Amino acid sequence: MADTTKALAQFRLEPADKGTGAQLHIEDDSGETLELSVTRDQLDVLADMLEEFLEETEDYDEVDDEEAGDDEEDEYQDDDED
Repeated sequence: MADTTKALAQFRLEPADKGTGAQLHIEDDSGETLELSVTRDQLDVLADMLEEFLEETEDYDEVDDEEAGDDEEDEYQDDDED
């Protein structure tokens, strides 16, 4: 069975009347857009989930930063050795 997972291309929120919710537009890499009506409560839960995910995976960002720093440092050291 082929992988049917699509990549996120972009998303946007359009506020609903009187700030009661919004229209959430999610576009995939093939250009298809899913439009959803969402409440403020749903947006709040989504924001909390995103924040929690980013906090839990923050260490992975630090590893990437350290690896990038190591590469830059190696390049710098290579220049000194010549």
